[in-house]
Amino acid sequence: MARRRHTGRPTRRPTGSSPARGGRRRGTGGISAFWPVVPIAVLLAVFIAARSTWAVLLGAVVVLAVLAAGAVLMIRRQGRAYRREALLRAGLDRLDHRRFEELAAELLRRDGFRRVRVLGGAGDRGVDVVGSARDGRPYAIQCKHYSRPVGPGHVRDFVGALCAEPYRGHQGVLLTSHTLSEQAARTAREQDVIVVDRDRLADWLLGAYHLGPGTSGPAWLIRLRGGRRQGAALDHRDGPA
Repeated sequence: MARRRHTGRPTRRPTGSSPARGGRRRGTGGISAFWPVVPIAVLLAVFIAARSTWAVLLGAVVVLAVLAAGAVLMIRRQGRAYRREALLRAGLDRLDHRRFEELAAELLRRDGFRRVRVLGGAGDRGVDVVGSARDGRPYAIQCKHYSRPVGPGHVRDFVGALCAEPYRGHQGVLLTSHTLSEQAARTAREQDVIVVDRDRLADWLLGAYHLGPGTSGPAWLIRLRGGRRQGAALDHRDGPA
């Protein structure tokens, strides 16, 4: 029997290498499904090989180490899954630049910021969103809804905007839907610019990250405490399907 040839065009995947991007989910089997069996097998092997005290102690250490490694692996995998879902619910990759700025304003208001305004457009002088934290400190946010890493030139331009009126004295925040290049990230650290990249934005949507005064926590823990409802509150269904 002749094999049927596939004539359709391959599906184009989103650009970027961030683990928080949407797309095909990896299987949940493999190591995470069977790691509890490993310490049990190791312990049995140790007891069979030698029944001395040192062997028992060694076996206990190995078991604890494997259990700890397995727990870390599962927590990280769960955290990545929560991030992917949060970004998908927000429709991040379907937003235009203006809607991305409005999303930033919504998150600021949720964090208790006052006098939040979206300024993006002509005459914004390099700042898209402004607001004041609960302690009164002003923040200036530049939004980059990119499908590629932000380069150092953009960071330097933003720093220049923060050194001029009317944003002198504001805490600078660079928000991007992607990541920063290594040099751009280094420049941001040197200039005391807060970077909110794709992963941190996902944590922000989940309530596991905050700007200004406030406590944060791991995404998986926030999710268990009701972070899913917080993410759902910012679910943008007005974007294209």
